[in-house]
Amino acid sequence: MRTLGLCVLLAGAAQEAASGNGSAPGLIVERTVHAVHIDLLGRRREYRRVETVRLRGNDLAIEDRTFAQRLIIRPDRRTIVKIDLAAGEYSEYTFDEVEAVRKAALDGIQACRDRVPGTAEERELAALLEGFDRYAEPPRVEVRARDGRREVILNGDRVRVSVEGEPAVRDAQGYWEALAAAGAFPPEALPRLRELGGFPSRATVRYVLFLERVVEQFEVSSARSGPVAPEEFDVPPGLKKVPLRGFEPAAERRPPKPARFQRSFKEDEAERPPEKKDSP
Repeated sequence: MRTLGLCVLLAGAAQEAASGNGSAPGLIVERTVHAVHIDLLGRRREYRRVETVRLRGNDLAIEDRTFAQRLIIRPDRRTIVKIDLAAGEYSEYTFDEVEAVRKAALDGIQACRDRVPGTAEERELAALLEGFDRYAEPPRVEVRARDGRREVILNGDRVRVSVEGEPAVRDAQGYWEALAAAGAFPPEALPRLRELGGFPSRATVRYVLFLERVVEQFEVSSARSGPVAPEEFDVPPGLKKVPLRGFEPAAERRPPKPARFQRSFKEDEAERPPEKKDSP
């Protein structure tokens, strides 16, 4: 009954958004999230947070209200931004820059794999590469329905998305479009993601973000349509731009030269034996 009521609520929000009310119609979704982030070395970070998701066309802004962070994906500009409001910082990259950094990292892992053929290390590294969507051949993607769920599956056994219940907000395809545009899924997966029908009310999603694999479980608590301000998809003023930690090396910092620095060789002169003078 709870799921049915939520679907009715979301369907009503979708219908209102489609009617064109407001100068900048969009969708605002509140959800609870349990996420695990796994980096290239297998280190895991686990979060439980409350998020507000804003959609305007294919532009996506995810506000983490628990840790005061934001993720903004702008397919129209081909940019992705990570904002830390508590630290007063943000990191911004183009899709091409993200792809180049990821490619360089995965090329290095692939080179290591190629040096250990037929070993357990080769299989481990191959699994890591596939976890970041580096396949020897384009993956096969299908949608399966089972046990009340619909799942997007790669190569027969890798479940990337599992949604429960009927499709919720049918006009909110921008959620999948934005994530796919930022490289969260392989290109072959997007047509199947569209078959899910829109923004799910409850789901488990596995995707790639920067140089991390993310396993995310979420449940929608409310949804409403209405105008979404353009500023929601821009960097707030007054923040400092910094490299994203764990994605690219920080700029080299060299100690400043002392203000009264002078070259001196007096120490060498002190160690030199006194010169002998000829007797008169």
